[in-house]
Amino acid sequence: MKNYKEFVLHASRAVSILRDMAELSVYDMAADGLALKTARKYAKLAEVFFGSTDSKRLQRESVVLDEERGLSLENLLMIDGHAQKLKKLRGAGWKLRAELIALEGSYEEVNAYGNQRVDELVGEAVKKTGVTISRSKNGMRTFSITDTQRRITDFEKILDVAITSDGPRSQALLDAFWNHVEGGEEGGGLLRPEYRSVIAIGLDDFAKISAGSGDEVIVGLSDGTTMTGAELVNAAIAGAFGGNIYAGLFHPTAGPVNLYEARFASFKQRIMATAENLVCPWPDCGVPADRCQVHHLDAHKNGGQTNPANLTMLCKYHNGVNDDGAQPGCPKKSRRWSRGRMRRHHGTVKLHTPGGKLLENTHDLSTMGAMNLI
Repeated sequence: MKNYKEFVLHASRAVSILRDMAELSVYDMAADGLALKTARKYAKLAEVFFGSTDSKRLQRESVVLDEERGLSLENLLMIDGHAQKLKKLRGAGWKLRAELIALEGSYEEVNAYGNQRVDELVGEAVKKTGVTISRSKNGMRTFSITDTQRRITDFEKILDVAITSDGPRSQALLDAFWNHVEGGEEGGGLLRPEYRSVIAIGLDDFAKISAGSGDEVIVGLSDGTTMTGAELVNAAIAGAFGGNIYAGLFHPTAGPVNLYEARFASFKQRIMATAENLVCPWPDCGVPADRCQVHHLDAHKNGGQTNPANLTMLCKYHNGVNDDGAQPGCPKKSRRWSRGRMRRHHGTVKLHTPGGKLLENTHDLSTMGAMNLI
């Protein structure tokens, strides 16, 4: 029973553990043996209890009360899960956290009461209209539309009329949808896309495509997708690339050097940064570079230059959480709330964690950018 008692004692020190976790990044915790998914979960909880908030008094009182009661991480995760459902009600989240932390009872009893309180405060959730497009996975994406029953049903009837096959309904509707979008034999439909995305191709692969072996080559695009060399050739023949063709110069250790273009010099530096990183280079991020922002590795406010080697593409979220003020080797206390910062190391862009580790993104497209082709 000794080991079990030690386990129970350890579990009751959740707040102290979260206080330590608030000084680490998820990657530092993962390096200590935690699954990255678990590290993210605990890091988020640590930020809730020790990060910035508009309810400082309730946050402080909740921390003190939890230290007195000795709730486990499992209990705090459950309590925070209920509170997160009240984000749109200003101040309600922290009031519910404090209420549930103070509540006597088993995990199941507190959880049931939390569900009841959320239902009382929020009521039944109403779906929002809009379009949702998933990220690419194994060459596939999902396109979902939520709107009024009348509009969706009317569109379904339009597709029903256009169905021409006897196969499964889902496939028949898909065929009818694309026939409607592309115009079918009658022509019309939506405008055909013109590729504004950057396509990274190595010289060896370019030679294969030119020699007619395009099916053997897979290239990455900054819109978060891939295409074969054959598809690339067909798109070029169809005029999908417009009149601009660019060639970038990259050094194997220094990074991007210069960009040469056939016509216009607009967005030169953005294109260089996009060609280097087809997705946001923050570890585990998959936002396509086309939807990212240009980021100065050495912050402009700190004297960082606007040149190719000092630029990269970061998604809006990671551009916001990147610690522009943190520098490697700075005192630990000043890094307490840091998520880390992006820097160039041996030519490639990596995340420098608060714990001093250098990490690269492992997304499939992150290995298909310009620096991986030299």
